[in-house]
Amino acid sequence: MINLLKKAWNFLHYRLVHAPRGGGKPVPVHALDEEYRSGNWDHFTGPSEQARHEVLLELIYAYSNRPALLDLGCGSGRLASMLDPARIETHLGVDLSEEGLKRARALNLAHANFTSGNFEVWRPDRPYDVITFNECLGYARHPARTAADFGGYLSPNGVLIVSHFRWGNYSAVWKNLEDYFVVIDARTAANDRGQVWDIKVLRLKTPA
Repeated sequence: MINLLKKAWNFLHYRLVHAPRGGGKPVPVHALDEEYRSGNWDHFTGPSEQARHEVLLELIYAYSNRPALLDLGCGSGRLASMLDPARIETHLGVDLSEEGLKRARALNLAHANFTSGNFEVWRPDRPYDVITFNECLGYARHPARTAADFGGYLSPNGVLIVSHFRWGNYSAVWKNLEDYFVVIDARTAANDRGQVWDIKVLRLKTPA
């Protein structure tokens, strides 16, 4: 009974307090792995996701010449597979799901590297010209603060690019991000199923 009450309290607190304030919701790694094993996330490599990945690529190339790219939430490697090796210096994809990473590594992309990491605690050991949060920032408990932390790993004039599906508390997440970043470009992508994504290019605000 106590456990049921605790779960109910946590659910209500998230839905009524945390989420409206722009908080995200972490997902256990076993749940992510099961989404891949079950085939529920096969659509990430299909035509329904093509439009937003094309926008991501356009923005990556537009804001850095041959960037060192950190691809957070790389999943099964869709973005990495679309990169032109001649237009990037290096790529590192990071994901929590070993099932996703197994699929990414099976692509055998010579220009791409993949590693396991939870971006709530994992941090890079070098700066990057472009850091992407590819449909994953909502898994951070505090999305804006997490993004701001990674902003500290951008090279001079580096940019953060965030792709976020229009669902749930997405508008609150964007609002909170503007506490830390200036939006220098904003695009949308949509597919024939009526799904819409916002993809924005962010630059850390200069300290006052």
